[in-house]
Amino acid sequence: MIEIVLAVLQIILAVGIVGFWIFFFKVENKDPEKEEWYLKHERSFPLPDLGLITVCLLIAAVGLLSGERFGIFFTIVAGGGLMFLGLIDLAFNLQNGLFKTKNLDAYMSIGIVSIVLIMGVLSLIYGYINF
Repeated sequence: MIEIVLAVLQIILAVGIVGFWIFFFKVENKDPEKEEWYLKHERSFPLPDLGLITVCLLIAAVGLLSGERFGIFFTIVAGGGLMFLGLIDLAFNLQNGLFKTKNLDAYMSIGIVSIVLIMGVLSLIYGYINF
C-alpha cells in the first residue's frame, strides 16, 4: 500500500515540476519586475529538474506500481536529487532574503522547498528500508 501512495506522490510531484517550468517560462521569465540575478539562478535548473529528477520520479513510480525492484532504485536517485534541489533552493532563498518578504512568492517558495525536502527524505527512507 505504501508503494502506491509513494508512487502517486511521485507522479504528482513530477507533474508539479513540469507545471512549474511551464509557468516559469511563460510568466516569470517574461516579467520585467523580476531581477536578472534571480532569473539567472532559476534558468540553471530546468535540465536537472526535467532531465533527471522528473524522469527518475516517473520511472520510480512505474517501478513501484508494477512491483519491480528498479522502482526502489529510482526512488533513491530521485530522493537524492530532491534533497539537493531543496537544499540549494533553501540556501539561495535564505542568502538572498527571499523568505523575509510577505508576498505570495515567498510563501510559494517556502511551500515548494518544504514539499521537495519532505519528499526527498521520504524517498530516501523508503529506499533505505526496502533496498
